[in-house]
Amino acid sequence: MWWLFAAVCAAIWLVVMCPAMPTRAYRRGVATGPVAIFVPVMLYGVKYGAVTAALPMYCAFVLAVPAGVLGHREALREALKDPKTSYGETSGPWTLQSSAALVAFMGLAVYYLAS
Repeated sequence: MWWLFAAVCAAIWLVVMCPAMPTRAYRRGVATGPVAIFVPVMLYGVKYGAVTAALPMYCAFVLAVPAGVLGHREALREALKDPKTSYGETSGPWTLQSSAALVAFMGLAVYYLAS
């Protein structure tokens, strides 16, 4: 069941994050996000013999970023339009919202794995 949920989480990432990007290059980079997260989490799971147990952590990572962008997609798109803008200038309310979502989702994943 976790494998199906992981696929749904990756689809949610793509549906939310790709339209929030202003250029094709950003969209291509963001589209690799679920795979970029999947590889290290699964390598960790394989190393410690807990691949299925790593899936809740993967889902938490993959859902946290889109949850942080919800409601701020247009502002994020505007901030990322100019590639010369420094990273510090592109942070906004989505940064705090993504951080809070990451803490919440990871906390839920850890709680699930501990129980």
